[in-house]
Amino acid sequence: MRGELMNEQFKTFRLATGLTQAQLAELVCDHVERATGHRPATDEQAISRIECGEIAWPRRATRQALVALLSSDSEASLGLYPRRTKRDADKDEATKRRQFLALAGLAAPLLGGRMLVRVGAIDVERMRRKFRTLEALDSENGGGDTFHLYFTELARTEQILRATSRRLEVTDQLIELAAQQAQQAGWAAFDAGFDDIALGLFNYGRRAARESGNRELEANSLVHIAYATGQSESIEAADAACAALRQGAPGTAVAMLQSRRAWSLATAGDESGAARALDVARSGLDGGDDSPSWCSWMNHAELDIMAGRVWSVLRRPERAIPPLQRALEGYPDAWARDKALYLTWLADAYLDAGDRAQALDTAEQAFALAGNVASVRPLVRVRETAQRALAARVAGAEDLARRATAARAPIPVQL
Repeated sequence: MRGELMNEQFKTFRLATGLTQAQLAELVCDHVERATGHRPATDEQAISRIECGEIAWPRRATRQALVALLSSDSEASLGLYPRRTKRDADKDEATKRRQFLALAGLAAPLLGGRMLVRVGAIDVERMRRKFRTLEALDSENGGGDTFHLYFTELARTEQILRATSRRLEVTDQLIELAAQQAQQAGWAAFDAGFDDIALGLFNYGRRAARESGNRELEANSLVHIAYATGQSESIEAADAACAALRQGAPGTAVAMLQSRRAWSLATAGDESGAARALDVARSGLDGGDDSPSWCSWMNHAELDIMAGRVWSVLRRPERAIPPLQRALEGYPDAWARDKALYLTWLADAYLDAGDRAQALDTAEQAFALAGNVASVRPLVRVRETAQRALAARVAGAEDLARRATAARAPIPVQL
């Protein structure tokens, strides 16, 4: 439906601010009165009618107030359009998606080979299968190695959107696929240490997911943004992601988003909030429903890893060590990046538990894996853990800290 009835975009923005309809209406009145000298009659019912789609294009002063109060970048982002220009607005969304690529310094390349003239559902499914195969490479390779694979697929999808004809539902499927590809390419850029490029792609993915009508995928973009931003922004983005979930969302999507929210809360020191988010995540997994491809990897073992990380950063070793030990039993060395990262949080937990020898041994294992993958994150974590061990005067920590500081991940200077 993409907003022709319910304006879900507007409601998502309001929920992300924590405002009720009545509170937002009061703030709109205050904002308009300050700007114009006249107080409008906007009330709770008016906000409800906007969310129900009955009011698609409020007065100009009201629109300006809503954009400012909800921290939106445009009226269109709030799902507000003159009814007669909805088709033009859809075209504008496609232009804005591509502008995100340009702002990130990533103008989509022209791709060779035979281009399709008309695209159908079978073609989209073929593209999805190919991309799922490429996604699997992320387990064994760092973002420095995989970024161009993912970005090339995104560029190809955008080229097809520009140059082919298809039915409306196929267009939505292509835009949804582009959102997934942008998120994966953004994750690879983040993994390789190119945060600005990553944020540009995450924002592209958010816009594309919104345009396709996939609220869970839009929420996933917000979670990626949470990972790549500072502490306060991280919590706001994670909260907005969970608020964006529709009723009856797949349990794995709930589990993944809530577990990432738990991490954001933990890094801010909110122990009770993180614990509640982990409980919601586990309840989501217990639902056992079908999973979208972008979160199908989420399972109890992955949740154990996140729980261990959360309790490790909260300095609760008695709760961090058991799930991390469970998750790392039999974890393959071929998945070097992730195993190195998880070992560093286990090493931190051992330090907090007073097991110095085990902490250093675990950090050494992480270091042995960290230098072989095109990702900046494992070495950063090893250095942090080594510095903690050094501050605690652990024997051998100085040597590990020196070697970790000198080590460099095999990542290109430019993506």
